[in-house]
Amino acid sequence: MEIIYAEDKPKVCPFMPKKINENKKGGALKLNFNIEDDSEWITLGDDEVAFFNSKVTCRSYAAGQSIFMQDDPCKGLYIIESGLIAVRKRDEDDRSVVIRLGYPGDTLGYRPMLARESHRASAEVTKDASVSFIDAASMRQLISNNPMLGLKFLERTAKALGEVEARFFEVATLSVRVRLVHLLILLRDKCGHLSADGALVLELPLTHQDLASMIGARPETLSRAFHELKMDGLAHTSGRQVHVAKYDRLIEELHSNIII
Repeated sequence: MEIIYAEDKPKVCPFMPKKINENKKGGALKLNFNIEDDSEWITLGDDEVAFFNSKVTCRSYAAGQSIFMQDDPCKGLYIIESGLIAVRKRDEDDRSVVIRLGYPGDTLGYRPMLARESHRASAEVTKDASVSFIDAASMRQLISNNPMLGLKFLERTAKALGEVEARFFEVATLSVRVRLVHLLILLRDKCGHLSADGALVLELPLTHQDLASMIGARPETLSRAFHELKMDGLAHTSGRQVHVAKYDRLIEELHSNIII
């Protein structure tokens, strides 16, 4: 697999704004990626945006390339502008698990940067992507000048820990079928569209083996779970597509198996 580091021979981003966001200080945030209302970057003021723009670089990646590798020193933050990134962790026997997917607007590398550690996982491009990069020293300067930015990253870290706890709960208590149903529901907004007959069609972004690893199952067990959904008239697969005929029943099945 080819590895291309964003900080090598960087190309300065043109920063023609796709979206203008008003921050709490009243200034316009003109950044080269869309900013959601709960994003860390919404806290930046005008001077900080100008500083960010002067330090950030961007690079295009093809599917199959890596942005950084597990155990590499963390040199800064990566902000996904477009495409899809699989965050993958490997063990000592080179067995790998996709622990999450990165979508446009997501920031990668903030946990090892804050902890001054190496990357704990690799970032692999699964769909051609454009990624912005800002070095760690510049980020620490921004956080030093704007403590709210650091607090937002800490909040995101806390939420990520909560998601890990929920994942442990799923693996320990839920069947593979219910875990698969949950994953399909989570993928709907990012990977789904409606077909002509009104059915939900999911374009799966990963291989069968990677999907199995995401829900803590063996590939053959995942295949049996897909077969059960097909036999029950809920969903069927065709290559990397999943056709969901009765999405509301998927929701009902998930809710009936999770006790809150």
